[in-house]
Parts: sequence; C-alpha cells; structure tokens
Amino acid sequence: MASETVTLITAIVGAVCGVAGTILGVINIWHQLTRNKVRLKVTTQHAILMLNRSMPLNFSIEVVNLSEFPVVIEDIGFQLADGRKATISPVPGLEPNGSLPMRLESRAAYSKIFSLDQNLVPWSKVRCAYARTQCGTLVTGTSPALQQLIRKGGCL
Repeated sequence: MASETVTLITAIVGAVCGVAGTILGVINIWHQLTRNKVRLKVTTQHAILMLNRSMPLNFSIEVVNLSEFPVVIEDIGFQLADGRKATISPVPGLEPNGSLPMRLESRAAYSKIFSLDQNLVPWSKVRCAYARTQCGTLVTGTSPALQQLIRKGGCL
C-alpha cells in the first residue's frame, strides 16, 4: 500500500512538472518569435506650434520603435482608401529628432510636425497614417485626431 501511494504521488508530481514545463516552453517560444519582429507604433496628433506666422505647424505623425533593436524609418505619410500612399517626407515641416531616413534606436521616437493643407492630401480618402522601414515593413496607425481631420476634410 505504501509503495503504491509513493508511486501515485511521484506520477502526479511528474505530470504537474511536465505540464508546467510544456507551458513555459510554449511561452518562451512565443516570446522569442515576437522579440525578433519589427514593432512600431504610429500615432497622429494635433500640434500647437507657431514658429513662423506664414506657416503654422499644426499636425504631427509620430513613430515609436517598440522593437528590441534599431530600425531605419524610410518614409511616413497617409494611406488612402484605394491602397495608394501619400508621403509627407518631402513636405516642409519641423523634424525635432532629425530627418528621414532615420535610424531609431529601441524605444526612441521620430516626429514630423507639418502644416495641414487641403491640397496636400485628398483627406476624404485617407484611412490611416503609415510608417515604412528600410527593410520594407509597413505599419499603420490612426487616432481620434486623424479621424476628426478626415471628417473635416483637412481643415482644423
């Protein structure tokens, strides 16, 4: 009787350890796979900044590198409903962190603050903002500020 109890306890402990090891192994694999992925956060926001009365800078696209390694941001802009992209890289504006293409270290951010113009982009066709890396990864993002801009047709 005593040896059967010891055998049963040993089997239960072994099963619990085996299940725990399997779960931890799956979590580790998932973590390793996501660790090597390019992760960016693209947000749009209103900007209140007046450097020059002739060109008020009033909108911004910000890209934050959430990856554990540096990435090079090559282009930013707006993605349109038909799949085309309206780049704002050549548009005059303020780039406090430097200009594109730009290497972003882990947890670093790039911002482009620019003046909205109804002729800049067909605002009724804009779906989201985008950022493209040098390796070809395309990340999109939106915000309530961009949705408001789309509803108003590019006028703030």
